[in-house]
Amino acid sequence: MQIKEVQEKLKISSYTLRYYEKMGLIQPYRDENGYRNYNEEDVHKIERIMFLRDINVPIEDIKDILDNKVTFQDVLENHIEKVNTQIESLQYIKNMCEDLKEKNIPLLDQVIEDNQIGDKKIKKRDLKKVFDYFKKDQTVVIGYKSIPRSLLGICALSLFISAIFGILIGLAFPNMISYVNEQTQNSVQHFQIPFYEASGRLIILSMCISFIILLIIFVICETKLEYVELTDNKISICSYRYQSRKSILKSLITKKENNENKEYSWQDLRRVKLELYFTKGGGGHQGLYTFYVIQFSFIFQDGFEFVIDMGKSVEENPNMVYQILRNKNIDIQASDEVIDFFEQDELKLYDFFENIYHKNGKNR
Repeated sequence: MQIKEVQEKLKISSYTLRYYEKMGLIQPYRDENGYRNYNEEDVHKIERIMFLRDINVPIEDIKDILDNKVTFQDVLENHIEKVNTQIESLQYIKNMCEDLKEKNIPLLDQVIEDNQIGDKKIKKRDLKKVFDYFKKDQTVVIGYKSIPRSLLGICALSLFISAIFGILIGLAFPNMISYVNEQTQNSVQHFQIPFYEASGRLIILSMCISFIILLIIFVICETKLEYVELTDNKISICSYRYQSRKSILKSLITKKENNENKEYSWQDLRRVKLELYFTKGGGGHQGLYTFYVIQFSFIFQDGFEFVIDMGKSVEENPNMVYQILRNKNIDIQASDEVIDFFEQDELKLYDFFENIYHKNGKNR
């Protein structure tokens, strides 16, 4: 039985089968052409593995069961202990949330500052568990959504350059103009450049004006706003391709990005295409590397299409985006390999596709 037949029979992805093989759980026979062939024993073993994974038994424990190092009952006993610990943790969060609701506390800051709920003293790390639990499903972003973090460095650079401009405009230029006028005073053409006096006030004024202009330019250039933001009820898009820099700068100053962004409801989204492509980068003594990039194309009912690459920011979470799209029943168009990547969580993007395509085999 070939891999496609096993996929159809057991409703399992090709990546998962390869992963089980890589972890030593199964060893399918390979024919002379290198194709995997699964016998009935392999299929039965895969069914057992799938059952154990459905109840969240770790791969290591599954391997020990298959190798007869431990009994199924021993693993179940350990697994029940872990599940009970998770249940206790969730129950604790549930109880704390009920206390917060019962005490009718209007502000979270009050809880954080006082370290208590009503007359009940709590630990900050326990309170953090509650906040982190709810934080998971707030907002998911693909792309850049960041303003310059090193404003102090930008200010220092702007101040340095503006000081040079101030000295040039307020001191050096007047002296140069005066010298040129003196040299041409007795000439036939008697060409004179309009002259202004050098002064400390002019230096300071030039520095202030150039500092403000440079600061605005640096902030605009360093600000990276090219993203799609997904929330539970809407899709928000910000891009220099569809918005003027004026509107984006306005949103930064007023801190009202959503007023300037292009927004859609989930009902407006027709489908999403996920495509893998390769790009070269790096260099140096190790040569060029091939990078694997997944491109998201959001296609809306009105014909608008927003295309953005995954991996532009460390803050983005494309796997969460994929899960949200699945939960919203959005039509996702992608190859089997791309779907396999999003359906697993063991390997990062580079490692997953390098194991398939081996584009950097010579460099590793």
